[in-house]
Amino acid sequence: MAHRVSKCPCVSVVMAVRDGAGHLARSVESILNQSYTDLELIIADCASRDRTPALLQGFHDRDIRVELVERDDGDIAGGMAAALDRARGSFVLFMRQDCWLAPDALEPLAACARDDALDMAFLGRLEDAIDSKGRVASTTERRVDAGVWGRDDGFYRAAAKLYERGLLSDAYGVLIARGIAAAHRDLLAVGEDEGFPFMAACVGDAERIGVSGGPGYHDVVVTPGASIPFNPAYAVRCAHEHRLMMDLLRSGGADADPEAVTAVHRRHVRNLIDCIDNASVGSSGISASERLSCVQSMIDDEDVRDSLAAVEAMSGEFGIMYRPMSQRNAAWCCMGSRLREFVRMSHLPLGFML
Repeated sequence: MAHRVSKCPCVSVVMAVRDGAGHLARSVESILNQSYTDLELIIADCASRDRTPALLQGFHDRDIRVELVERDDGDIAGGMAAALDRARGSFVLFMRQDCWLAPDALEPLAACARDDALDMAFLGRLEDAIDSKGRVASTTERRVDAGVWGRDDGFYRAAAKLYERGLLSDAYGVLIARGIAAAHRDLLAVGEDEGFPFMAACVGDAERIGVSGGPGYHDVVVTPGASIPFNPAYAVRCAHEHRLMMDLLRSGGADADPEAVTAVHRRHVRNLIDCIDNASVGSSGISASERLSCVQSMIDDEDVRDSLAAVEAMSGEFGIMYRPMSQRNAAWCCMGSRLREFVRMSHLPLGFML
């Protein structure tokens, strides 16, 4: 059924897809079936080799709000930028091809952005973590209490909390003023960064940010251990992310705010644990000594030492991993990661170890 669409819709939903036939319909339907209709959906097909082009054409024929962009390569980042270039809305919202919006999520999100004159509006997230056997190992809700913050009213503290909860990790599920998003299009998902530099730059330009209550964006992630190959760039990316976030706090003079700084350090330590898990149990042909050396370099990093010191009073939040990290004991870190992977795979009630 076709819908009328305004010449310049309020919201442009942007997607880039490749070989997404298995999950694409759920994602697209979750957008087109929203009660909020002042939107357009721009989808870049990045040289799909399955039924994706036919599915996209079907959506395009059915609903005049759907616009397609054809790409001749599989570069998802390039596809996102190309789709963003075609956006006409006041705001853009990026979607991943295998994720979806909860029913009626856009209505309060757009109202929040419009009524409070926001530059960025955030949804809560539900993340299904997939293990090495393709099973849902856990579901995590990532959210921050609803609110609105300006530069003179808790802006950086709120940004730090959003960062800690993983809501700045990438651009997906966030309503962003199109002018701000377009200004930083070249940072979209560059290399291994997964969009955090883009998000940090957007927050740096924003004057007002807010959170719409309730989880609204459903995501699928893989656990960072044996379910994905060992990637030495993972630790580099996490270190770069931490530096960018600390730079953002410093730019607003919030590096003296204990609450904001501690939130950033907590996130850094959790990211570090994920990096150690990946180095310790991620599939790879590297030797045990090479894994050990990689972990040792992580826990010897000066920024890591600062973060570990900053969260010492709350060390129990980090399970069995805090003590060996603080003692710079790479061997025990690797052993702790293997125990964590065993707990995840066995589904035993030993959550305190994680």
